Amino acid sequence: MNYGVMFHVEKDYPTSSRKFKELLKAIGAENYVWKTNESDFYNCNNLQNILEKKQVKSGEDILRELDCEVMMIWIALEGYRDENDIEELDTSFQKYLESKCETVVFVADTYQFTVYSKNNFVMNNAIKFAQNNNTGKFEIIEEENADWYFGV
Repeated sequence: MNYGVMFHVEKDYPTSSRKFKELLKAIGAENYVWKTNESDFYNCNNLQNILEKKQVKSGEDILRELDCEVMMIWIALEGYRDENDIEELDTSFQKYLESKCETVVFVADTYQFTVYSKNNFVMNNAIKFAQNNNTGKFEIIEEENADWYFGV
C-alpha cells in the first residue's frame, strides 16, 4: 500500500515555492483545514514568516498567502477535514495513522517534498504531481520506510 511520496524539485526559492503552491492545488488543499506544525516560510518582500507555528488556516487562506514571492526553507502542514478534528501529533508515522489527520505535507531544505495521505484521491494526485515535477529523486513511501520520511 502507498502511504506517501517523496520527491525533489529544483533547489531554487522561486521555483520550489511555485511548485509547493501547485502541489497544494493538485491535492485539493482547499478541502482541508491546515495546522502549521513547523514553519520557516517567508514573504520575500517583508521577510515575515507567512505560516506561523501552531497556526490553523483554511486551504484557501494558505493558497492566498502564497500569492507573493516566497522563500520556503522548511514547513510541516497537517490537513484535517474539520477544525474540531485537530489534535496534537508527534512525529511518528503510527501516531499519524491513528489520528484524525488525513494529509501531511513536509518540505525540507527548500526542495525535498513529502506527502502522506489516507485519502486515495489525494495520494494519487500527489504521486502524479511528483512524477511530473521531480528532478530525479522520487520514492513511493510504503509501510516499511514510512517512519523514515515522516516528520523529515
